[in-house]
Amino acid sequence: MNADQLDHAIRDVLHSWTPDNPIAPAGIADRLVRRRRRRILVRTAGAALALTGIAFGAAFATGAGDDGAQRPASGVSKQSTLLWQTTLPAASWDACTTGPGAVYCRGTSYDGIGVDVRTGKVEWQQKAKDAHGGSAPAGSLPGVRGGILYTYADHAPGAPRAGTDLVALDIASRRVLWKHELADDSRDRSDAVLFDGKVLANSPTFKSVAALDGRTGRTLWTHSWKKADCDRTAVGGVPYLVCSPDSEKAPQQSTVVRLDPATGKPRTVATVEGPAAFIGTDKDAVLLGAPAGGQQSFSVSGPATLTRVDLGSGKVSQYSVDGMPMGVVTDGIILASGRHDNVVAYSADNGKRLWSRDLGLTLRKEAGNPTMRELASAAAVDLSGRVAYYLDPSGHLVGLDLDSGAVRWRGQVKLPKSPVTAGIAPELMVHAHGLIGQVGGQLFHIEPVLPKAGS
Repeated sequence: MNADQLDHAIRDVLHSWTPDNPIAPAGIADRLVRRRRRRILVRTAGAALALTGIAFGAAFATGAGDDGAQRPASGVSKQSTLLWQTTLPAASWDACTTGPGAVYCRGTSYDGIGVDVRTGKVEWQQKAKDAHGGSAPAGSLPGVRGGILYTYADHAPGAPRAGTDLVALDIASRRVLWKHELADDSRDRSDAVLFDGKVLANSPTFKSVAALDGRTGRTLWTHSWKKADCDRTAVGGVPYLVCSPDSEKAPQQSTVVRLDPATGKPRTVATVEGPAAFIGTDKDAVLLGAPAGGQQSFSVSGPATLTRVDLGSGKVSQYSVDGMPMGVVTDGIILASGRHDNVVAYSADNGKRLWSRDLGLTLRKEAGNPTMRELASAAAVDLSGRVAYYLDPSGHLVGLDLDSGAVRWRGQVKLPKSPVTAGIAPELMVHAHGLIGQVGGQLFHIEPVLPKAGS
């Protein structure tokens, strides 16, 4: 294994590491432990982590408590309609996504299943060729477009390191249209990004990306780089790389690079001093975060800098924030996770803290290790009602007002009793005005009934 491959192997472990400090932000759950398989990977790689001494990406902490800000008076609804609840054909699933009329999931035993979103009936399922191999878990699925499900599968099923293929599956025929091998074995939100009828994916070689035709899988162009680790994203049909130095020997600068959609020709939009973590996008801007209080790693709580890069002009704006604002970005707001089940909302425009709120969910501790506890899901935001919803592994749900943090709704779905699986977060997605939730082998569709205005 060369230095570059070792670097990516370590990053894979870090991406799936549940830190002892129980403040792992649910907003980047696809880069932290979300499923049992990731916890197994952590235990086998613990010695390597100790030797590397690398803490980058371990946990992004705000360290924030409730700020005591006044909340607008409003009633809290506890009404909901459970449309269906389904027991899936396996107990563990890596990730799910929604498409027109269906929910799609993949996991250890199945490369994919399709569930009718109206009835909860499992319409089709495709078993994995080897459910006990050394495959990497998926933190997320690339998505659905034009009748094609983009997902992941093992490149060499059953091998000690199975590798990863990006797979395009025709939903109507259940036929695999094409496969593309990835060098980086991680399967997170930036490893395959849909843009303008194409897919930007890792190449079969490290530190390289390929633009693939979405229907045929044909490679349209490639782009490579050195001395940096890069996340991929797309804004307005245009692909971008967000890169940070991969070692102390690399130039200590972070860059945002635009890739021409037709040719892949790179253009550096902006350069920022020092390492920075990709938070997300907001309108036509990329958001980055970095420690600002002398911390030696991104895992240590403390002051941070929010960097906003305007993709049109290249203007760089930086703001001081009281903690690393890592989380879900939606409609100009960053929903970050604080201690335990506390959520802190920051303005994506200037880093101003807007509100903070304890979710009041049931996050159980692991027996014999009180520092290890379950995680709530990442925020699922319904912009039509301006509510951010969260789910815990016990089936409790809460809906917070996006603008004030006030609790607007609480609900519960009865789930089979299960042991505590610390460091694992369930998955929650918005579908129409309802919510699709996945906890272990349980999938459900629930519609919250929000309080009427002025109630």
